[in-house]
Amino acid sequence: MLKIFLSTVLLTFAGTAFAFEVPPNDGYVTDIANVLSLDQESALESDLTAYQNETSNEIAILIVETLEGESIADAAVEIGRKWGVGQADFNNGIMIVIAYADRKLFIATGYGMEGAVPDIVAKGIIDEDITPYFKQGKYFEGISAGISALKKHIGGEYTAERFKQKKSDGSGAAWIFFVCFILLQWLSAIFARTKSWWLGGIVGAVAGIILVMIYSWWISIPILALIGFLLDYAVSQNYKKNRGKASWWAMGNAGGGDGRGARVGWQAMVTHALMW
Repeated sequence: MLKIFLSTVLLTFAGTAFAFEVPPNDGYVTDIANVLSLDQESALESDLTAYQNETSNEIAILIVETLEGESIADAAVEIGRKWGVGQADFNNGIMIVIAYADRKLFIATGYGMEGAVPDIVAKGIIDEDITPYFKQGKYFEGISAGISALKKHIGGEYTAERFKQKKSDGSGAAWIFFVCFILLQWLSAIFARTKSWWLGGIVGAVAGIILVMIYSWWISIPILALIGFLLDYAVSQNYKKNRGKASWWAMGNAGGGDGRGARVGWQAMVTHALMW
C-alpha cells in the first residue's frame, strides 16, 4: 500500500513539474503557431539543414502560441533534450524557442556551444539581432538574422566583444549622466545664493564654448546660455521663497514620499526586458 501511495505521489509530481507538453519534432523548424508561411519555413529548414551538413552543428527552432505559464528557459532546455538537438558526443546543439502570444523568446545552448555562444552573446543576439524585427512583426527576418548571427559567432567571425562594447558604452553614458546630475545640483545651490540672475547664463555660455571647441556645435552657446539663465532665475526664486532653507539635494527624491514609485517603474522595465 505504501509503495502504491509513493508511486502515485511521484507520478503526480512528475506531471506537474513540467506542465508544458513538448510537441513532436517537425524538423529543424517546428512552427505550431503558424507564424511563418510555408515558403519561409521551407527556406529556414533548408538553411539549417545545409548548416548541419557543413558543420555538424544543429540549430532547432520551435514556435508555439504559449508556454502555458512555464518558464521559457526551462522549456527551451527540456525541448532541446527531448528532441536530441546536437550530437550526443559534442553537445553542439542550439534550441531557439519562441512563444508568440507570450511575446517571449529564448536561446538555449548545449555544453559544446557555451564557449562560442555564452549568455552575453545569446542575450545580445536576442536584443540586437532578433527583437528589432519582431517588434515590427517581421518574424521570418528576425529569425533569419538570429541564425546568421549565431553562425558567425560559432564560426569565430563575431565575438562577444561586440556586445561588451555596447554594454560598456551604456555604462559610460550612465556615468556621464550621473556626473552631470551632481554638477547640476552643485550649480543650482550656488545660483540660488547669488543675487544676480545672469551668472547661470555665463556658465551656460562657457559650457557651450567648450562644446564648440570639441564638437563644433555653435548652436550650443545660445541654447546653454538661455538654459543657464532660466535655471539661475528658477533656483533663485525658489531660494527666496523658502528663505534659503530648502536643500537642492532634496531633488534626488523629487517625486515625494519615500521614492518607491521610481523603483517600482524600473522593476517593471526589468521584468519585461526579455519580451518584445
